[in-house]
Amino acid sequence: MKKIILMLLVIFMSCKNSNPKNKNNDLIDKDIEYVDLIGDFKRKDLTKPPYDSWFTENYNNYELDIETADKIKKLLNRKLSIKVVMGTWCSDSRENVPGFFKLMDYLKFSNRKIQLIGLDVDKKNPRQDESKYEIINVPTFIFYKGGEEINRIVELTIESIEKDILKILDGSGYENAYYGF
Repeated sequence: MKKIILMLLVIFMSCKNSNPKNKNNDLIDKDIEYVDLIGDFKRKDLTKPPYDSWFTENYNNYELDIETADKIKKLLNRKLSIKVVMGTWCSDSRENVPGFFKLMDYLKFSNRKIQLIGLDVDKKNPRQDESKYEIINVPTFIFYKGGEEINRIVELTIESIEKDILKILDGSGYENAYYGF
């Protein structure tokens, strides 16, 4: 029953195909032409206008769970890499990706081990990454160990970004919001 309720909430709250340039969004500077980041891009792109307004605000406002982050730190190794598939137009991406990076900064996890991939409002890009990585919603954080996918966070965290990542890395049975659907 909990899964059904969670799934209904996710469906109603998931990123719709809406671009912030078409909405009254206080986090987007109306004087700057808004173009979604599509395909591979770098973290530093999120710190430039117009993305910097929402990225910086959400990064600074995110309160890390230091206790859980310290547990994650003990599980990190050189074989771990993370792919983040997101939409700069998506409210869930704008909320969750800055917090993810705040955690990665605390952990001193190398940005070179994190690949960012942008999708358009139709959740597609010219390389068809949405098909290649079986993306159903954004953001999707895909965790790899030695090049093999070990798990993923899809759109929403179950507990928090820290607790979800801890469960993925310690193998304690993490199931994302869409697991089994």
